[in-house]
Amino acid sequence: MKLFNVCFLLQLNVASSFTLSKHRNVVRVESTKIQSTPVPFDATFYSDDEDTPNPFMSNINSLAAPPNTELVLGLNKYSHDTTLCAADANTGKVLFAMSKERLTRKKHDSGNVASLVELCLDQLELDLDNVVKVVCNNHHHRVLPMEQNYDHLEWEAGMGINGGVESGYTDEENLLFEAEKLEMSHHLAHAYSAACQSPFESGLVMVMDGMGETYRAMRCALETNDESYVSDLQFEGEYECIPSDIKERSQTSVFDWREAESVYEFEKTADGISVKPVFKRFTQENTPPVLYNHGFENMDSAGALYSRASSHIFGDWNACGKVMGLAPWFGHTWRKDEFGDSQDTITPEKLERPILKGKLHEEGEDKLQIDRSYMMGTPFFARNDPDLFDDEGNMVRKRRYDFDDDETESDSNYQRKLPTNAALDAISLAYRMQVDLEDVMMDLVKYCKDKTGQDNLCIAGGVALNSVLNGRLSRELGFKEVFIPPYPGDDGVAFGCCAYGLFGNQAIEKKEEQDDTSKPPVWTEPISPYLGPSYSYDDIQRAIDSASPWLDFELIASDKARYEIMSEEIESGGIIAWFQGRSEVGPRALGHRSIIADPRKKGMVRFINESVKKRESFRPFAPSCLSEEATNWFDLGDDLLNASTVSPFMSMTAMVKESKRDVIPAVTHVDGSSRMQTVTYQNEPAYHEFISTFYDRTGVPMVLNTSFNTLPSEPIVESPSDAIRSFLCSMGSIDLLILGDYVIKRKDSDVRRLLGEKSKDGNLYPATNPKRAGPANYETKFTVAGDESVSTVTRVSMPDRPMHDERNGGWFTLLDDLEGEILGVCNGKVSVNDIMNQYLASAGEQVGEDEASSQEYQEILFGNIIRRLIRLYEHSLISW
Repeated sequence: MKLFNVCFLLQLNVASSFTLSKHRNVVRVESTKIQSTPVPFDATFYSDDEDTPNPFMSNINSLAAPPNTELVLGLNKYSHDTTLCAADANTGKVLFAMSKERLTRKKHDSGNVASLVELCLDQLELDLDNVVKVVCNNHHHRVLPMEQNYDHLEWEAGMGINGGVESGYTDEENLLFEAEKLEMSHHLAHAYSAACQSPFESGLVMVMDGMGETYRAMRCALETNDESYVSDLQFEGEYECIPSDIKERSQTSVFDWREAESVYEFEKTADGISVKPVFKRFTQENTPPVLYNHGFENMDSAGALYSRASSHIFGDWNACGKVMGLAPWFGHTWRKDEFGDSQDTITPEKLERPILKGKLHEEGEDKLQIDRSYMMGTPFFARNDPDLFDDEGNMVRKRRYDFDDDETESDSNYQRKLPTNAALDAISLAYRMQVDLEDVMMDLVKYCKDKTGQDNLCIAGGVALNSVLNGRLSRELGFKEVFIPPYPGDDGVAFGCCAYGLFGNQAIEKKEEQDDTSKPPVWTEPISPYLGPSYSYDDIQRAIDSASPWLDFELIASDKARYEIMSEEIESGGIIAWFQGRSEVGPRALGHRSIIADPRKKGMVRFINESVKKRESFRPFAPSCLSEEATNWFDLGDDLLNASTVSPFMSMTAMVKESKRDVIPAVTHVDGSSRMQTVTYQNEPAYHEFISTFYDRTGVPMVLNTSFNTLPSEPIVESPSDAIRSFLCSMGSIDLLILGDYVIKRKDSDVRRLLGEKSKDGNLYPATNPKRAGPANYETKFTVAGDESVSTVTRVSMPDRPMHDERNGGWFTLLDDLEGEILGVCNGKVSVNDIMNQYLASAGEQVGEDEASSQEYQEILFGNIIRRLIRLYEHSLISW
């Protein structure tokens, strides 16, 4: 083994914490003891009755469909949020749906659908012959004309350009040669995603999007009688259009025009569904669509303007949820003096000029007016804010928007986080953008409601993820019922396409087509969002086995016992991650892939943001509340017929009742609002029973719920392996992982076991030898500074370790050369004593036998070796 300068390595003496401290503003209570090995279960525990089989003795695929099933596929493909929705063509039942990001682990992933189609057919135990109809959309360009030129697709794949840069582009699973294929325009697909599964028979659908279909694509298909494409232009002249002379303008404009906002009427009958536009606004492309993000930042839709604010503040056009969470901080005041004696305070300034004003439905003097001046020049996220640096120019704050409400904490470790100047400016911009969005959208929806007389509302499109706006639309405009699907963004386009493939549109069909009785009945209630893959007991067991050296786990078959453990854990200040059943479709975790905590403990907000989610402290958290208790805790309005179930998919923001805000501070935002999820027993019995268990213990009928993902820019976990990886990557900040019927803890790095000392129970265990988690690839980089000093960085990639993150090549940066050397010799055959002796022998040659044999020297060397072994273990690079 090659040894470096041992004396230098000994001086590092880097501290490695044996336990993680937790700032949660709570006294910790010891939770239920978790055994270190799985408890054998007796198959006879379950009834021998065929109707109640042992769930752990069967790996029958619960999603398998009859072999003669005919499938209709809805696809959002090649654009961001590539998604598939598959339904039975004869019954209309949705059998499977999934976004590509859950497979690739790349948030909002785009591209072809080959991997999704393959997984879908595998889960349903069907093949390509079962796919009879495909309906698709891509709002950037037409799909079917491009895919008809198969020779060119092969050329792209061979060149590795365009769609051919990704495998699967020319596969039959992506192109689906034998199926009937249709294409529909973007906003119409959004409208179908909401209207077809609304719980009411008629109403309005408001579609608010950043960028919809191009006008010229719609016009070309109409004038060439392209029967494979359906769009709103088939209703031309029957709806109000802004601008009214769009056809003439499009002929002379340099660039194209795109859908901005659309409003539809729909009616469901026993024979089918009718969907038709009543209002539509187009916005011009102001810059070439070949530029960054298709010139999106310069479009004049309300959604594009909101995304422009997102880009200006966060450098990401798709961080609109952060903008929405930032806006309520306007009006909050921070004390500059830590003890509150000073009158010197900090507060964001109000931006007087509106970004959006006027009426979307007017063309005269009152038309929509846009002012981008607040979002010009250097974006906030790129600004060199002096608050980020100390007097010597050293960066002391990495996150420019990392702040909280500065309320006094009882914990002595609390460090105040005041907003930087950039954060104050960002709050002002976010507030101005949010208020203006609400003003113009409330006006448009009220106008269309008065014009049509409809008293039910559906909301779809990317802007429908703005739960604050949704809450106002539902409470203030007098609608009886409001419905928002769990996937209002572009992942929902796949559902709209699938619905059109199933039900068609009576508003444009010919008489003979309407008499066709082969279509299934239209959906009468919302489709369950839990439509992802089904994972068997073996899938879960394999995932646990692959990470067993780092896990303590126990099989608890009783739901009641498991819910008691979970409730006790969060009541005592712990945090749990829950993986159960099929995954949710859409951007929000709804109890199947969730991180859960106690909403009564305010310290949870900072702790989960910083230590679990690894994000800015200002971000709020949502409550999952028993629906029957929702009206006792939240102001949900007086006009809605079913107020207690208004937000089953976490789509609405409501104000927490003033008397309750101090009771649930962890889910009450700075302005008193809360983006809630109402949970019913009928739709989600397991989640409802768990929350009820917590309610029985605490008197609070809700839990804090956030998405189960602990790595920045990664989507919600999908598979059991994803869950374990994310759990381990939380580095102990998540206390329990509930994986199916398993209750899992992170195993401590037991140094006694490593050294063969007596354990806590008094037993003497033989020493174990550390072992690498798998083959390792090393990479060392040298940096030469201006003073000619050389620094090295060594990193390792180990694909077999449970915490491997493929997105950055799986590289893990090692602490120093000593850590790299120790990792290199951990082959399961070398003990700690062997490692120690080798270094002592080498040290003797360098510093002399006497110094190397001194007790102090050996203690320092031993401490360095142990600390690095512990760190390698905590990151799942070695086990023992």
